[in-house]
Amino acid sequence: MKIKLTFLMLGFILACFLGLMGLFGFFSLLGEHDTPLFHDQVLPSGKIIKVTSFNLVWGAEHDERRANQDTFALEYVSNDPQAELAVREQEAWEVFELIRPVSELWGFTPVTVAAFPKVKRKGHYDLFIFERDSNGKWAVQREARKVFIND
Repeated sequence: MKIKLTFLMLGFILACFLGLMGLFGFFSLLGEHDTPLFHDQVLPSGKIIKVTSFNLVWGAEHDERRANQDTFALEYVSNDPQAELAVREQEAWEVFELIRPVSELWGFTPVTVAAFPKVKRKGHYDLFIFERDSNGKWAVQREARKVFIND
């Protein structure tokens, strides 16, 4: 059986081309995660925030189901992370109002809203925990937190 050199060369060139395209695709996927996704949202005050995450979070800890801790968790980039606490808390209330109706519809009493200074989830941030009492009135408490995994 005779193998033609042109078919052998053509097969080799095609294999090299496909290999290079595969490497290019692999490295392009690695670069996609440099800039996290976000959604610009205009608040009633006119401020624009970037919503980076909105999740339904199950209340579970160490395989123990805690249905009363099911919640929505929203993360956003603050319009002015260097503002004084009262201004940051007012902004958090405006952000919370975006998800309050759906939280009440689902019957959730705690809701968390995290305010980050930048789109990349790093460093210090404010965690606002909104809780609803038996009368339906919402209250908030703030906790200063820090992302340790990538610092």
